Amino acid sequence: MAGSLVVFAGILFIIYSFYFIKIIKGSPEEFESEMMQGLAAWIISRGAKAKGQLWGMLFISILAETAYFILAFLTLDNLFMILFTCFFAGYELLHLLLLTYNLAGFFAGRLKLKEIFRWKAERFSALLFFTHSMLVIIVLSFL
Repeated sequence: MAGSLVVFAGILFIIYSFYFIKIIKGSPEEFESEMMQGLAAWIISRGAKAKGQLWGMLFISILAETAYFILAFLTLDNLFMILFTCFFAGYELLHLLLLTYNLAGFFAGRLKLKEIFRWKAERFSALLFFTHSMLVIIVLSFL
């Protein structure tokens, strides 16, 4: 199980490191703007299929995060890491609930595309993913 968690954490670490660097340098807005432009272009290219595919991606994200947290809780025995994982999982639950609500609002016509993401929340989530995955790799390297 520890090997699976290290692989999972390594993938998350690599994915989130790009956004983490932008955040630390103090210039995440340009990167976020590029992501929004890419999302808008993707939605236009997919047409009516985009709605189901976005809900599908959100569902896959929820499954992936759930798997990551379950692996973390089953594998980690360091009190700090368990408490940090509890905090992180709680934050991500709220974050995903907000994202689900905003996505539903977008599809209902109550929100504009740019209002789906609350960028401060996205940045904090990215910082947590980067930090947690890095710490998991370090902690499990010493087992």
